[in-house]
Amino acid sequence: MQTLPRTSRAGLSAETITRRVLDNGMIVLVYPNPTTPSLVARLAIKGGAMYDPEGKEGLASFTTRAMRRGTERRSFLEINEETESIGASIGVDAGKAMLDAGGRALKEDIAYLLETITELVRTPSFPEDEIGKLRAQLRTGLVEMENDTGAVAERAFREALYPDQHPYHTRTSGYIETLDAISRDDMQHFWAQHFRPDRAILVVVGDVEPEDIISRVQTLFGDWKAGNGAEKYVIEPVDPPSGASLVTRIVPGKSQNDIVLGFPGVNRRDPDYYAFDLMNLLLGRIGLMGRLGKSVRDQQGLAYHAGSSFEAGLGSGPWAVRAGVNPMNVGRAIDSIRSEIERIRTEPIPQEELEGGIKYMTGVLPLRLETSDGLSRSILEMELFELGFDYISRYPEIIRALTPEIVGDVARRRLSSENYVAAVAGPPIDKD
Repeated sequence: MQTLPRTSRAGLSAETITRRVLDNGMIVLVYPNPTTPSLVARLAIKGGAMYDPEGKEGLASFTTRAMRRGTERRSFLEINEETESIGASIGVDAGKAMLDAGGRALKEDIAYLLETITELVRTPSFPEDEIGKLRAQLRTGLVEMENDTGAVAERAFREALYPDQHPYHTRTSGYIETLDAISRDDMQHFWAQHFRPDRAILVVVGDVEPEDIISRVQTLFGDWKAGNGAEKYVIEPVDPPSGASLVTRIVPGKSQNDIVLGFPGVNRRDPDYYAFDLMNLLLGRIGLMGRLGKSVRDQQGLAYHAGSSFEAGLGSGPWAVRAGVNPMNVGRAIDSIRSEIERIRTEPIPQEELEGGIKYMTGVLPLRLETSDGLSRSILEMELFELGFDYISRYPEIIRALTPEIVGDVARRRLSSENYVAAVAGPPIDKD
């Protein structure tokens, strides 16, 4: 593919992104960005907590963190000392449907960055002593989550909304009760099964030559072979709730309740995605948390905070309103949230309000592309969700084509003020 002159940089497009597929199925994407002395390399692999076995929730997260703790060639301490000495950062992590290994470094340290990522991914040693230290750290974090009303409400919400064994039913980081069930053998098996080239996408952004990067990657990863047959890569959809369900969890010693109320949203490839995103922006994000913040918090004083968000990836993650409230106001806050949901479903959206949302959505994208991290994430999303490398240039047209009627129709079809799951965590709710 054509490479731009190194004295200038054009936007993301099929002409500026070099794409190559290695013989083992690994996809390599390179975007030259000569405006910065640093570079970012990100290896994303289709997998993650969606493959955690029942009773060992948190395995993917534990495994990836342990991979950073040492390799067949270098210890955890040696890796840390070397990366710190050159001002680099390298890590391994797991999400619900993606595994991620990558980091950043200066241009002159490209060889070190790529070689270290390769080492962490292909030859982790899973040292027992480091696993023990990591387990203790993870336990501390999980204990803190069980004492956090927001985290407790989130867990109860997902467990009530999604069926057992569904990926969105469980917490990516796992639970106190599953942490000790995860062994070193479990980690090695997960690594061998799910870290594989045929599901890997490497994105490199920085002051680099695409062919040089591809040559280096071929040397480092070209002989990487996939293990046994991969499990199906799909998150099954679930039906929305039928009727309203309220789940409560008592968290001792707390004075505030956290509410999570919602239902399954949309996945990233859904035709309704863009209208749904704009609707959610107006309802619970723009300004001081949109209509929800204005009504539930500012005008009625029923919440310390109130807003909405949704997870749109491989599957239809939850759309949810989250609010922190006084125990005396839980019932009224839920009623107020439902009223705002119903209002955006049934009342015409003012053109001025819609235009404000459109300006925000089209204006925030360029800010994301100002950093190498933002560029790499955008390139990965274009590849992963088959958006096309001209997506960035098409995006403003997509958003500006949305009308009050289109967004209102999606709100009517995809939201409900009657069919939802609401989880409340904190002190006992004041029934009065």
